Amino acid sequence: GEGVALGKLGRLDDAIASYDNALEFKPDDHQAWYNRGVALGNIGRFDDAIASYDKALEIKPDDPSVYYNKACAYALQNKIQLAIENLQQAINLDVKYKDMAKTNTDFDSIRDNEQFQELLQ
Repeated sequence: GEGVALGKLGRLDDAIASYDNALEFKPDDHQAWYNRGVALGNIGRFDDAIASYDKALEIKPDDPSVYYNKACAYALQNKIQLAIENLQQAINLDVKYKDMAKTNTDFDSIRDNEQFQELLQ
C-alpha cells in the first residue's frame, strides 16, 4: 500500500501517518499494525513500535515476524530478557529466525548473553 512506498523513500513520518489513516478505517489490519511498528522502530520510537507489534499479535498471535521484530526492538533498548523471550517465540514458530538473529546487528548488545547464545545453538 501507500505506507510501504513512502517508507522506502525514507519519509517515515508520512508512512506512519498513512498507516494511522488506514487503521482508522480498518483497526484489525494486522499488516498495517506490523508495518507501522517497523516504521516506528526505524526512527527509534521503540516503545511505540512494540505497542504496534502487540496490536498485530492481538489480531494474529502466531506471526513469528512480529515476535522477531519485537525482539529486535527490545534488544536495541537493552531489555535483554524481553528480547530473548520474543526471539524464543519467533524461533518456536519458524526456525529461520535462528539464522537471521545470528547476523542481525540489532542483537549486538546481547550477543554475549548466555541465554541468547543457547537459543542460537
